[in-house]
Amino acid sequence: MIRHALRATVRAFGVVATTAVEVTALSVWLGLVADASPLSIPAAVGVAALGAGLLVAGLGAHVTVKGWRREVPAPPVVALALAETALWVGWFGAVRRVGDPVGVALVGVALAVGLAPRHAIADNLLRSRRPLSTLVGRVPAGLALVEAAGATVWVLVVTGWVVVPEWVVTVPTAGFSAGAVVGGGVLAGALFVRHALAVRYALRANRDVGTAGWQSSWGTPPE
Repeated sequence: MIRHALRATVRAFGVVATTAVEVTALSVWLGLVADASPLSIPAAVGVAALGAGLLVAGLGAHVTVKGWRREVPAPPVVALALAETALWVGWFGAVRRVGDPVGVALVGVALAVGLAPRHAIADNLLRSRRPLSTLVGRVPAGLALVEAAGATVWVLVVTGWVVVPEWVVTVPTAGFSAGAVVGGGVLAGALFVRHALAVRYALRANRDVGTAGWQSSWGTPPE
């Protein structure tokens, strides 16, 4: 019982830490590229920070599900981080080209479509399957919708398309605008839900092939 509770606590911490890393990476990236030329040094630094953050988040998700005893499949995890970085960069490039919230929402739908196979591949890795064994699935698609919805609200609020009155945030914000705080909070909430559900789904799938669920996935046999 104590061991199970400890593992559940560690996994909960892993979800929170992974979410924090990804939110930070996305926020730093957007802050650097929002007003910069795509070929500028700030944009390059932002993309590098985003890629590094997504890589760390991917490694964190793997450790959260598998524990420290299992070897991380580094090549596919790195490839997935690079592909997702390109997806986010392409998404924001499209956002900059549209001129209204409706266009941003449509771009968000495209982001969800792009994220769906990304989450399916990540789930394959967490379940010790071949990375490309499946590229579709209801759960990965649902996770993609949650993340894309959060990203859409985030960019609408942060860029000022949707104005948030300063009185909405009543606590000190360390110099950040109400829009930045609210937008970041929405993004963090969406990513937390996505990470938590992804971990739970991977653990449940591993349990179905012969291991325990949320409280234990140690020693999951490869498929």
